[in-house]
Amino acid sequence: MATDPLDELFELENKFYKEGYDLGVQDGTRTGQIEGRLFGLEKAFEKYTAMGRLHGRSVVWAGRMPPAASEAELASPTQPSHQQDVEAGKTAPDSLPQVHHNPRRLEKHLRTLYALTEPASLSTENSEDAVSDFDDRLRRAEGKVKIIERFVGEETRFDGGSTPAIATGGGSLSKSGQHRALKGDGGIEDASILQARH
Repeated sequence: MATDPLDELFELENKFYKEGYDLGVQDGTRTGQIEGRLFGLEKAFEKYTAMGRLHGRSVVWAGRMPPAASEAELASPTQPSHQQDVEAGKTAPDSLPQVHHNPRRLEKHLRTLYALTEPASLSTENSEDAVSDFDDRLRRAEGKVKIIERFVGEETRFDGGSTPAIATGGGSLSKSGQHRALKGDGGIEDASILQARH
């Protein structure tokens, strides 16, 4: 029995559907790998930028620490030490103010922050363990930064962008050590703008 020449036309839609599906799977696989790689690079860049910012802050804070007591004792009376220059007001105009609040505890936190953010010790592997280790170190470093900020009296606020604005003196430490915002700082919990109805 002869086959009907119109049978091929009845299967034409299924044939084109299968051909389009196969091409879509191939293209989607290739495009998905490219987009996934780009997304991964973007996220990795954001995380490493945050870690670099924290590392930079640890270096700046370490530079603001007062010189060690042994260095001050070794300075001869004829050569004024750096501490004497600071007290006399003879420091360079672009030098940073020193941190004098409990330097031993602050130094311990700074050493930990530096160790957590040290670029040479960060892994760039793309394995599950390396990524979770990096995320854990970033989270711990962010916690240390909050502690150090309270020691030195700084506060990091984000102004909607990715760059933080660092405010000094934006808050104060209470006797119990808890941070409280100054009145009228414009924060979400600022009630000073409300007018009482009488």
